[in-house]
Amino acid sequence: MKKVRALQILVYIVFGLFVFQNMAADFWQGFKDGYNDGMGTIHGAKRYGPTLQVTIDGSFISQKNGGELKIGENYTLKNIIINSDIVVNNDNISVSWPLNAVETGLILITTVIVIRIAYLINKVIVNIVEGTLFEQRCIRLIKSTGMLLLLFTLTDYIGQQVSYQVLIAKLHVPLKIINTSAFNFGTLVFAILIFILAEAFKQGARLKEEQALTI
Repeated sequence: MKKVRALQILVYIVFGLFVFQNMAADFWQGFKDGYNDGMGTIHGAKRYGPTLQVTIDGSFISQKNGGELKIGENYTLKNIIINSDIVVNNDNISVSWPLNAVETGLILITTVIVIRIAYLINKVIVNIVEGTLFEQRCIRLIKSTGMLLLLFTLTDYIGQQVSYQVLIAKLHVPLKIINTSAFNFGTLVFAILIFILAEAFKQGARLKEEQALTI
């Protein structure tokens, strides 16, 4: 029983680290922004909103249509991409509150989904220990886990697109934002495997019932 409890705790730790990995950078950036705002007030500088971490098209640096930049006599840079922290210095540049609300809501929904997945996995572990792996209750738990993984993949991608729209609303010419969002196919494949596993357990439960009736 101690091993089972340790495994359940490990599940929550892993999922907690997953959430922390995705949000720690934002929390740290928020702390730095708060500190810099305080220092900026002392020195008379102004900033509006949090620091924006973006990937931008660097072609504006060369001031050429092709975006090429000559480096010395031997090299030419093409397709320049810049990862940058951008501070907005204009109070008139802002985002509509509905877009900010949607972005915040998606973050909360994604967090709840991750917590729920961890909870369902722990319930499946309990069923394995109790020897009820092939019962309908456990199969439903496995299917629910797969559904939540699909939902997580969808909300994560939508959240990336909303964040991109927020950046577009704040950053204008000469800055050109590059959309670096990507659909999480790894999680999608894992969800499909979960559904296959649930179907295998369902067939196992059916065979178990047939054997019981035969005896």
